[in-house]
Formats: sequence, structure tokens, C-alpha cells
Amino acid sequence: MGLPLGFAQPLVLLGLLSIPVLWWLLRLIPPQPRRIDFPPTRLLFQIKPKEETPQKTPWWLTLLRLTLATLVILVAAGPLWNPPVETATSRAPLALLIDDGFVAAGSWDARMRMADDLMARAETDNRAVALIPMSDPNRDVSFETPGAARVRLKQIKPKPNAVTRADMLVPLGRFLEATNDVEMIWLTDGVDLGGGAEFAAALGRLVGTRPLTVVEGGLPPGAGGCRSKVGNRAIVPAS
Repeated sequence: MGLPLGFAQPLVLLGLLSIPVLWWLLRLIPPQPRRIDFPPTRLLFQIKPKEETPQKTPWWLTLLRLTLATLVILVAAGPLWNPPVETATSRAPLALLIDDGFVAAGSWDARMRMADDLMARAETDNRAVALIPMSDPNRDVSFETPGAARVRLKQIKPKPNAVTRADMLVPLGRFLEATNDVEMIWLTDGVDLGGGAEFAAALGRLVGTRPLTVVEGGLPPGAGGCRSKVGNRAIVPAS
């Protein structure tokens, strides 16, 4: 419906098909009448009780029950507002590249939320995570548990200087030579301070046929995010 809404368990939404059946059952089966025992006196049989059992369930009560059933099904489906980028491979380990120079400060919170969502999904799928800040080319790239990566993610802050992305090509090359099956996602700040095209081309050669998604800008569509391509790999705006 055009809303940035997804579901962690979309198959649960099939339960909504049972709502018409539930409505039919509620109409078919009225509330059980209350039984009131009176002494066997003839006069008392002629007294009309003050409260009468309705022949059918009131419409507002049926509506309330159907609404509650619908809400239970929607909650069980795990709604996600602004769901994270769909990953291409559900079982492959995840390598997450993050631009963390001074330019990244403007969209930092949005990209940190997306990075945390991606690692939470990897944790659910039992996938290892390699967290790769672009400002730290001296650190060996390696996999760790999603929980440890999420803790380290909170410690990463934008640096007060520009980051030379090309410095990461050497450690990335060593990492990819030792890793056959990996899915890479690059959360870029969307700003080229020089050598951006060359880095993107070199990254594409290193990645080869492995899946690569580039999320550019860290802003929702229409608020500064843009769409372009690196080779045959789509670059999508963060949401």
C-alpha cells in the first residue's frame, strides 16, 4: 500500500483469512443464557425478569472481538516500520562496510539504525558478521558474532577528518581472498571527496560475483538519498 511497513513473519498474515469465519461463528453462537432458579411458585413464573438474554451478539461486541483477533494476528506477524534492506543470501555471512568520516555525521543516526537492524536480522539467521569501519584500514577484517558486532557498532563514531576509502582495499582484498561465501553491504555517506569512482570500481573487482548492496546517503527517499549503480550492482537509498 506504499507504506514503509514489513513483517518478520509474513506467513502469519494468512490468519487474517479466518476473520470472516470468526465473524460467522460469533453470529451463529449467541451468548449462553443465564439460568436463574426460582421457587416453584406459580406467581413467580409470571414475573418477567429484569434482564433478558439477547438472541444474537450485539454488533459492537462482535466488532470488538474481530478487531482484537486482527491485532493479535498482526502482532504475531512481527511488523517492521522501515524494514532494513533485503539481503540477497539468507545463509551467507554478512560484511558491513560503514563510511565514518566527518561527512557521515549528517546521516549517522539513520545509518546506525540500519546497521543495527541488519545485524539483528543476521543474528536471527545465525549468520556471522564482519563490521568494517572505513577509517580503520590497519585492523584485520574478520568475522564475529552479531551480538559482539552490535556492541562494537555502538562504539564507532564519525571521525573529525576525511576518510580515504582506497586505504581499505588492501585489508578487504585479504579478507575476500580467504572468504568465498559472503554478502557485502556498504553504508556510504554518498559524498565523493576524491577517488570515489576509482574505489567503487576497485571494490567491484574485489567482490567479483559475490552479492554487493550499496546504501547511499543514509536518508529516506526524497530527503537527499539517491540511486545509481556500481557496475551491475544496484545502489539504493537508505530508508
